[in-house]
Amino acid sequence: MGRFRRGVLGPIVRSRAGGTMHRATFAQTKIQPPRFRAGLIERGELERRMGTALTTRRLVLLIAPAGYGKTAALSRQFRRLPEDCAAIWMTADEEDDLQRFLVCLAESLEACDPPWRTAPEALANQLAGGASLRAGADELLGVLAAIPVAHGVIALDDLHAVTDIRVFELLGMLLAGLPENWTLAIASRDDPPLPLARLRARRELAEFRQSDLSFDQNEIQILCGASGADASGEAALRLLELTAGWAAGVSLSLGTPAGVASSSPDGRWSRRRLFDYLAAEVLDKMPPDLRDFLLRCSVLPELTASRCAEVSGNPRAAELLEQIEQRGLFVSVLEGEELTLRLHDLFRDFLDERLRRQFPDQVPLLEQRAADSERDPIRKVNMLVRAGDWPQAEQLLAELAPVLVTAGDSAQVLRLVEQFPAHERKTSPELAYASGLCAWHEFEDPVVVEAMSQAGLGFERQGRPRQALEARIFEAISLLFLGRLEEADSRALAIPADPGVPETAALIELFGYWRTGIYGPSTGPAEHLGRMVDLLMQGAPAQLWHRCIPRLYIMIGRPGVAGPMRRFVGGALAAARDNSQPLEAAATVLDTWLLLWRGHRESARAAIERVKAQSRWLGQPRSLRVPLLGAAVAFDAIRGDKEGVRTGSEALMSNMLTSAIHADWRTNITAWAGRQAAAADDWQGVRRSLHELEGAQGKTAFPRLGSGTLRARLALHEGRNAEACELLRVAAEASADVDRLGFDASIRVSLAVAELRLGAPDAAWRALAPLVAAADATGEVGGVLLCGATLLAEVAQARWGAAAPEAGVAALERWAALAKQWRSEVHEGRDAVEGEPRLSTREIEVLSFLAAGQSNKLIARSLDLSPHTVKRHVARILDRLDLSSRGAAAAWYQEQRRA
Repeated sequence: MGRFRRGVLGPIVRSRAGGTMHRATFAQTKIQPPRFRAGLIERGELERRMGTALTTRRLVLLIAPAGYGKTAALSRQFRRLPEDCAAIWMTADEEDDLQRFLVCLAESLEACDPPWRTAPEALANQLAGGASLRAGADELLGVLAAIPVAHGVIALDDLHAVTDIRVFELLGMLLAGLPENWTLAIASRDDPPLPLARLRARRELAEFRQSDLSFDQNEIQILCGASGADASGEAALRLLELTAGWAAGVSLSLGTPAGVASSSPDGRWSRRRLFDYLAAEVLDKMPPDLRDFLLRCSVLPELTASRCAEVSGNPRAAELLEQIEQRGLFVSVLEGEELTLRLHDLFRDFLDERLRRQFPDQVPLLEQRAADSERDPIRKVNMLVRAGDWPQAEQLLAELAPVLVTAGDSAQVLRLVEQFPAHERKTSPELAYASGLCAWHEFEDPVVVEAMSQAGLGFERQGRPRQALEARIFEAISLLFLGRLEEADSRALAIPADPGVPETAALIELFGYWRTGIYGPSTGPAEHLGRMVDLLMQGAPAQLWHRCIPRLYIMIGRPGVAGPMRRFVGGALAAARDNSQPLEAAATVLDTWLLLWRGHRESARAAIERVKAQSRWLGQPRSLRVPLLGAAVAFDAIRGDKEGVRTGSEALMSNMLTSAIHADWRTNITAWAGRQAAAADDWQGVRRSLHELEGAQGKTAFPRLGSGTLRARLALHEGRNAEACELLRVAAEASADVDRLGFDASIRVSLAVAELRLGAPDAAWRALAPLVAAADATGEVGGVLLCGATLLAEVAQARWGAAAPEAGVAALERWAALAKQWRSEVHEGRDAVEGEPRLSTREIEVLSFLAAGQSNKLIARSLDLSPHTVKRHVARILDRLDLSSRGAAAAWYQEQRRA
């Protein structure tokens, strides 16, 4: 059998810190302010007003058409801000939807060590997926308020490029609650859809528009003198009349030969036509090698010597870039180790039009070269799409999708898929597989079936049997969940016993796990899970572990499953390390179920709290929240906490109320909620679940058995013992083969109680004997505890006589005593855990460095952690101490040391 394949995306999705996966997959030049040129003239009154506004107003607007120097004016004042002022810069572009905008904005704030409570990437995904913008705005406002700066300015350049209206809705909410020590500065060609009238009325808005940014005659005269042109008042007046003070027109006119400006078309031409005319004059007067170099490199979003050399093929790229900057053309200079230029939009558009007219045959090749050297994967995919290179774009997305999904960025994958033309989305197996993979982690089985069916057919047509097989496996598993057994089995017929590829072999075992888990035999899941873990342990990447983990916890309690499940947890945590926080959290919640199943109350409680913190940090994705809520509900049911069971079950159901999730899931959750209510002796909750289950016709045996079991539990509670016994005897015939999350134990203990009440202790023991034997062999009592303390007390106190062995009765008594112990803290109050340490050893260690004034990056370096891990520790420290800022946490630490 071969080795696991390794991806080729390393440099595209690596972060700058520690080589770990970084979800802020965008060009860092987006958050670097441009450097204004030393030769720019002073514009005293404008600069004085703008400098004052940036430190006193809530919103500063620079609104003017292209070419009026908005970026130059803002960046110049931005770099002159006081030293104690936080300066945050972000350049927007047409690829910025809400998710990407938020990720870029969060990354631009990183220099301030913001005290995030939720991972910013997760928050962005959460909001992009439809979560409340209000909640996201409150999170951002809380972070800004907690940053210890005298004043802060967030500059958003080129905001007109953003078309996602949700960005402006979020900005409106931010403006409404912006802390007094923060200013938002926006440069745009058009008025943004924000509450400007309200801000004007409150004198919280400073506006700089076309009339403010236009050059006057005196300024044009100074510019002419500085450039060596005719600096007379008459010449300046002619240039003012020609350009109406338009900075782009003035600048280009100064670069044309003498006499051109005076003979140029007058103001009856549009600014765009005038710019094209003047730009052509400038471009055509350039040396041919410089002109051709500039045209070819205009396909790049930013110009560096290395990338320009790759795209143009010209080894003199560095020298030519220096000439471009020295000529004062329409470029911004960005910070960096190497000279980096960004072309002005107007100039780029002009060059692009000239390039396509002059060298049309070369454009696809140039676009391809630009994509080859692009490190921003989002840009790279979109570049390839624009170049019409569907195969390479799809292949790149196929490699990128598992990485992004494992990093929690499914929403980004789906947005990339949407960038492709409709005909490609309908026919491409790569795009279908990527979409299906996202749906797989969200329990959206109907979507998985449709997408993976399309992927399987497409891969088969392309002669790619392994990829087709993997798509068919996911399709088959989701068909199982949908109760479409015959279709699932027809897919299974094509699955070979040994595909020769460990990744595919692991997925085949995953199918076997679910096939036997849903339809039996009872020992099947353990056998398949054991073989799957053996395969994964051969060096599987985090992406494959993550692909196998969804819903694994459901089969906990099956014979022999706990052992390989513990091995799976260990392997997944090792594979995750700092590369995948979602995988780490998913493995931790699986471990929580294992602790719960062994009856370890305090360990399970601590694990639940740990996963809750991870879930909050990751934005509470459904793939994590559903198993976490299930574990929390089970924990509360064993404790007899009726209110906890009720609220947890409602939250669990609300996470599954979407048309993309099959109705059987909601039916199963309703039955599960009723079973937990019975364990907590909440009979109103049981009746409510039964009412909701009326008329539900699940396609698998489990929903029907679940409904029947609830009716039996209620009958038993109401003393209708014969009716309960009849229902439970039928259920017990199949419960072992379809057991999940203690279902079989619930039926057997309930049946034993019914038989005992009907005077049949021998039959009662026959029902219980398998449970006692299994618990003695494995130490797993979670399923038994989920029967509820009331039932366990009744079987423990029964008069067994000779029907049950002495050791068996002793086991029943231990169960009852353990159940009573679990319930004791609810009756005694919720203060039983007050003595727990508030912070872990690692958190105290992080806090000590934080109190010493170290940044997240320095703390990460000192403790050999990733900055993302440090951010998560800081968030947990603030949550546990109920504090809002790093400064407050540092003060708390110093106070504790003094005490």
